[in-house]
Amino acid sequence: MKLKNYLIAVDLDDTIVTNFSTKDEKSFAKLKELAKDNLVIIATGRPNRSSIDYYNYLDLNGPLINYNGAWIHNPSDPKYPVTMISMDKQKIIDFYNDNKDAIYNLFSEVGDDIYLDSYRIELHPFLHLDGGRLHTGPLEEILTEDPAGAIFFADKDKKERLEKYVADKFKGDVMIRFWNHANPLIGEFYNPHITKGIALENIRNHYGISKDKTITFGDGHNDIDMITFAKYGVAMGNSHPDLLKAAKYVTGSFSESGVYEFLTKLENGEIK
Repeated sequence: MKLKNYLIAVDLDDTIVTNFSTKDEKSFAKLKELAKDNLVIIATGRPNRSSIDYYNYLDLNGPLINYNGAWIHNPSDPKYPVTMISMDKQKIIDFYNDNKDAIYNLFSEVGDDIYLDSYRIELHPFLHLDGGRLHTGPLEEILTEDPAGAIFFADKDKKERLEKYVADKFKGDVMIRFWNHANPLIGEFYNPHITKGIALENIRNHYGISKDKTITFGDGHNDIDMITFAKYGVAMGNSHPDLLKAAKYVTGSFSESGVYEFLTKLENGEIK
């Protein structure tokens, strides 16, 4: 079948991009082709400055979801309603200062301003410094605005302690999730009411697209709401275990061009 007037949302890292910059060319080409007749959306935890090049590469003209749904805007349409949701900065400061024996480092962002306790070379790929302004120092001194959340690097052995601290102190208003199982742990301090799924629901309603015509792709824990939102919620083969449990469909990994694979099979009638 020909895909037309669908909403197709795709995560970036380890879905169609790996090692922060290597593209899955087959999947990019397929998405660019489909963007002519469908609303293709990039939904990422990245800031605008490190996702806009992919948006332009795909010749997109719809909204862009950054910071996992905290920031939604349309680079092609300044009249599109902008969403920008922040978190009380004191929550991030308390989390970091109360757990400095467990957390190696932490950074937050407000627009293109990056607030980091101390710069270390191993953090460089995560900061997306091109176009960004880096501020370093004690967070209580430099973090003057409310960000969307924070990324932190922690001792693997302190995982359960950090989870208990957040659960006891914030009572579900703020949560943490982990991107890996290695040492150091890479974690995210986030508002559970901000999700890619909620962002996509707003976009779907804005454009009047039926839920039966929604396709989403992701690989991380932060993609669960987006995957369960869609009729065709697709997890990459290399996905977080929790996402694999939640997904209706599983496709090949990044290295197997899983996005291209699923979309081609859907067009050929191999997926119901």
